[in-house]
Amino acid sequence: MRLEYSVTVNNYRKLKEILDKRGIKLVCVQYPMRSIDPLKKIFEKDEGVIFVDNETIFKEMVKKSGPKEVFLDMFGGDFGHCTPKGNRLLAQNIADAILRAVFNK
Repeated sequence: MRLEYSVTVNNYRKLKEILDKRGIKLVCVQYPMRSIDPLKKIFEKDEGVIFVDNETIFKEMVKKSGPKEVFLDMFGGDFGHCTPKGNRLLAQNIADAILRAVFNK
């Protein structure tokens, strides 16, 4: 396991512990274009975590509109900082995941 990965895992677990004590659900949001599976693996034995999958929705948007419509740059290799259009897509996807998980909408 890479050191930076284990630091990230430990930070996520500490954050979950803090939120659990306060009765708050953790919302884990994956980077655009990346699989949600690594985040799910961190919490595979935990309940009450909301996962936001940005892989499919961003891949579809990039295929339809091209990366320049969604990203200002590609600093992550396959993703980057979002354009206003990309930020709206990200925000809407997060809001939809929370609404589904909390309010069954």
